[in-house]
Amino acid sequence: MRNRRLVALLGCMALVPLAALAADAPPGKPDHRGEHWAALDTNGDGAVSKDEAAAGAPRMAEHFAEIDTSGDGLITKDEMQAARGKHHQEMQARGEERFKGADKNGDGMIDLAEAQQGMPRAAEHFKELDTDGNGNLTREELKAGMHAHRGEGQWGGQQKPVAPE
Repeated sequence: MRNRRLVALLGCMALVPLAALAADAPPGKPDHRGEHWAALDTNGDGAVSKDEAAAGAPRMAEHFAEIDTSGDGLITKDEMQAARGKHHQEMQARGEERFKGADKNGDGMIDLAEAQQGMPRAAEHFKELDTDGNGNLTREELKAGMHAHRGEGQWGGQQKPVAPE
C-alpha cells in the first residue's frame, strides 16, 4: 500500500507542472490553490482525506465520493483537477444553453429585450457588458464580463451574470 502511494505521488509530481498551467488563475488574479491544498492536507501526505476536507473545505467534503474517482478515500491533486475540469465543462454547457435560450431570433447575439427575458442579471449590467456599444451582447462580451468580475463576490449587489465560457 505504501509503495502504491509513493508511485502515485511520484506520478502526480510529474504532472504538477501541467496541472499548474491548466489551473492558472485569471490574469491579474493571484492563484492560491497550492496554498489552500497545503492547508487542507494537514498530514502532508499529498492527498486530502474526507476528514481533512470536512475540516477545511465543506463543499469538497459534500462532493467527496464524486471527486474521489479511485475510491481510495483520498482526493489527489489529479482527481481535484479532473473534477474542476468536469465542473468547468458543465458550467460552459449550461451557459451555452442559457445563451441559446435567450437568443430568440437566433442571430448569435442578445439584445436588451432578449437579455431582459432570458438573462435578467446580464440585462441589469447590459451597458457595462456591451463593450462595443452596438446594442447586442456576444458570447465573447459575456465571457469577458464574467472574467472581469470573477472573484470579486457579487456584482453590483447582484449575483454575477451566468454566461458561457
